[in-house]
Amino acid sequence: MNTARIAVLFGSVAFLAAIGTVVGVFDLGVTSETIVFVGLVALGIGLVGLSRAHGDHHHAGTPDPEQRTEVPVPGRSLTDAVDGFRGMKSSVVVDSNRLTAKLRTAAIVALTRFEGLSDEEAVRRVEDGTWTDDRTAAAFLSESEELPSRSIRRRLAAVVSRSDETRYQTGIRHAVAAIVAVSTDPFADEGESSSDEPDRRAAEFNRPIDDRNRSSLSTYGRSSVSHAQSRSNRRTTTDSVENVTARRPRPTGHWSGVGAIALLAVGIGAIAESPAVVLAGVVGVGYAGFAHATEPPALDISLERTVSDDDPEPGDDLEVTLTITNESGAFVPDLRLVDGVPPGMAVTEGTSRLGTALRPGESVTLEYAVTARRGSHAFDPALVLTRDLSRSTEREQFVGAETTIVCEPSMRPLASAVPLRDATAAYAGRIRTAEGGSGTTIHSVREYRKSDPLNRIDWNRRAKTGDLATLEFHEERAARVVVLVDARLAAYCAPRPDAAHAVDRSVDAAGRIGASLLATGEAVGLAAIGPVSRDATGRSTGDPCWLAPGSGRHHEVQFRESLATHPQFATLPPEGNCHWRRQLRTIRRQLSGDSQIVFLTPLCDNASVEIARQLEAHGHPVTVVSPDPTADRTAGQQLSRVARRVRAIDLQRAGIPVVDWPDDESLDTVFARHAGGRR
Repeated sequence: MNTARIAVLFGSVAFLAAIGTVVGVFDLGVTSETIVFVGLVALGIGLVGLSRAHGDHHHAGTPDPEQRTEVPVPGRSLTDAVDGFRGMKSSVVVDSNRLTAKLRTAAIVALTRFEGLSDEEAVRRVEDGTWTDDRTAAAFLSESEELPSRSIRRRLAAVVSRSDETRYQTGIRHAVAAIVAVSTDPFADEGESSSDEPDRRAAEFNRPIDDRNRSSLSTYGRSSVSHAQSRSNRRTTTDSVENVTARRPRPTGHWSGVGAIALLAVGIGAIAESPAVVLAGVVGVGYAGFAHATEPPALDISLERTVSDDDPEPGDDLEVTLTITNESGAFVPDLRLVDGVPPGMAVTEGTSRLGTALRPGESVTLEYAVTARRGSHAFDPALVLTRDLSRSTEREQFVGAETTIVCEPSMRPLASAVPLRDATAAYAGRIRTAEGGSGTTIHSVREYRKSDPLNRIDWNRRAKTGDLATLEFHEERAARVVVLVDARLAAYCAPRPDAAHAVDRSVDAAGRIGASLLATGEAVGLAAIGPVSRDATGRSTGDPCWLAPGSGRHHEVQFRESLATHPQFATLPPEGNCHWRRQLRTIRRQLSGDSQIVFLTPLCDNASVEIARQLEAHGHPVTVVSPDPTADRTAGQQLSRVARRVRAIDLQRAGIPVVDWPDDESLDTVFARHAGGRR
């Protein structure tokens, strides 16, 4: 018999004795002074207990498998957005950390890229305020002008709407709107002009600052929610569990304060000589004793989990069935379970939570659905909470049932040709080169030689002049292509926090590009730049992805497995950044001289531009396919979109083609538009 049960037994005896004394069964001969003393002691103990019981609630937290892991949207704060213009090729260097100076740099960069001005002319226009028709924006970024005072009408409107926007915030809002108005989409079709774009910008320009993301105009530094915090909201269990891990029972504090209040009632009733109040307090003491009398049993629980398809395609709906069985001989009055849905997935139908009671040997079934996402997903141990009848004590357990789902990316060939650059190789194929030889497109005409085949003789010229001549065609050879995926931390971004991020879209595109090129006989390889897995000491435990260009069925299987299982292509954001320069040097050493690159990157920072330029400078033709992760809901997001357009223009001016991939279009549509010359 443990201490808690002894205390309960003693309390029960005391309770019965007190009832007997109240109704006159016993006559203990207690004096009034003794009763008052006992009342004061009970009152003091009750006050002490009540002060200790304040806030003493310890219910176990549970994960949220219904929520999908969120990723940041480019331009989380205005400071992050304007910092994206730093390092862009320009003679304008700004050392100031003031937001006004950074916005001035952004305006100068926009003028040089989108209006073709020189750096000196752009600086002069910003200084004299002639770069925009918005007088507020012009004065805000000019060092020689002052912000115009607000009219009486605008002041009255601000008072009526209770807007607390300062003149500084108004200047920032107008400056951002003016910079966005200067920039034009370099990917827009020439024959398609958006007539409602000025109206949209005007509406955004005139929206009250309270309706927008105010933090984007005033918050300095990064978002308060980091990748790690986002994952901690999604998964709170960090225990390494092989089968079952049980923790000791712990108090929940559910009945915290009941005993203290009961003792206060006993003390007050004793001092006031009120038997009814004393009886009420004694009843409360009985409840408090009951709360500490029992504890949840140590369970023997088994789990059996089945999944409708363990090798699904991305986007497929999977039915998960979980069977929980009480293998022990104890009754479980309160069992609560949350299944360990992989962090890369989210529950889309039903629920992965269960609350029930289980008799010995009884089983219960839980069913829910998840949507498959690319990658290898292992279910975490299920979190099981058991409580006693009074809910005053709980036991937390982790029950494992090994289940892994491998979702390989789609290797369905594209409907349109992959936009490759002219290249040379030693094998016959479809890539046109600058050299003459056999092919389908005429390159030149030369004198006839005895060894020339008859099908290359220009018979039309022979019929007209009587001379023999040989046709040379643009020789077509196979391409050696390496699909390079930008998997750095900066690439894990999306237009919406819960949307597919750029790395997921890039990996999906890599699979389809690889399938299309392999189907036409090209030699295709795979590489990535991004963090690799690390151990507890921070040392790398794996190698960056590298699959040398090859062809054939076996190579296609290797290509697909690498996209599905390599840690660099993980669907969850990594913990930190990587040494991308070191990885880039390694990739350059592994590339053959005739290889070209299809670089999949969202172009969210200047490092992606440098990677493309370095590969191009070392003789490897680069084609950039860029999934667009930007949005335009806040001022910071709008500036991030402008910065991305500037990076695309800089690459195109350097001779590197950029294929923009909007979030609302398929890759087939984008490549078809590119092949039609409407970039």
